[in-house]
Amino acid sequence: MSSHSRHSNESEGKSIKSLLEKIAQDIQALSYRQLQHETQLKERDAQFALIQDEWKMVKERDEYTKSKKSSHASSSRGNESFGEQSLRINEYYQQPPRRVRKERKESPKEVRVDLPYFHGKENVEAYLDWEMKVEEQLFSCHRVSEERKVPLATLSFQGNAMYWWTALERDRCLHKDPPI
Repeated sequence: MSSHSRHSNESEGKSIKSLLEKIAQDIQALSYRQLQHETQLKERDAQFALIQDEWKMVKERDEYTKSKKSSHASSSRGNESFGEQSLRINEYYQQPPRRVRKERKESPKEVRVDLPYFHGKENVEAYLDWEMKVEEQLFSCHRVSEERKVPLATLSFQGNAMYWWTALERDRCLHKDPPI
């Protein structure tokens, strides 16, 4: 046998082998797709069965409601005595559920407090008057907790006082000091 015929036989063998491998891969891909398709069909069948069950329950509920209405209408026509009719009505009466009152934790209610503005450029007496009015009159009257006093008081700062407070907070933050 010549080398040329051997070479062509080997190449034919390789091409047949690669063709068979390609066919095997295609078969695997098809079987995988078929498996996916079957799974999807099973899921759809299950969903369809659920929908059919729900539809059946709705139809039964409608029929039950219609039969209740028709039996209630026939019983109220006056064919029965008063006592029997009242018993029939009580069959359909359902007492409302009792309300359960939840115990509330005693927490102070949030009240709107209008604080007087503090500009920080007045004299010392103006500051002392502002502090006394805020601390003694407003905070004690509304029972403001200690941790809320500073944030509330700083809300009323205006102008120079607001700039001073902002700078103070920034410096404390930069030096990693705890907040006031």
